[in-house]
Amino acid sequence: MPAIPGLWNAAQTLERLGGDEGLFHEVIEIFLREAPKQMASMRQALSRGDRDATERIAHTLKGELGYLGVSEACHNASELEDAGRNGDLARAAKIQILLEEDIEKIAQTMRDVLAQTPTGLSPVILSVRSSGAD
Repeated sequence: MPAIPGLWNAAQTLERLGGDEGLFHEVIEIFLREAPKQMASMRQALSRGDRDATERIAHTLKGELGYLGVSEACHNASELEDAGRNGDLARAAKIQILLEEDIEKIAQTMRDVLAQTPTGLSPVILSVRSSGAD
């Protein structure tokens, strides 16, 4: 399964999870459910000028994206966290737009992977196994 440069690589995530299909599915479902809520909270924090909430939400997203192995989006979340910490909310708003675009692309890739088979996982498992990861 090819990865989209800078975005999410399902096979790498599954490998990080020790090949546990159930855990993989659970992690993806949680991300798909929670990331849009976090981005909405981020937009609200920025509109209120709440630098602490901006920093906190960005920190949470940074951890989730890092766990999933999405380095470019993780970097954007880190930059957003720094902007919130430093009170540079104009910069934070610009980064938030980029991060939101990243997350939407990642979420669509995840939905596509889950929709490929009834279990949503077989192509990922095959990709991991063919790469010699098991």
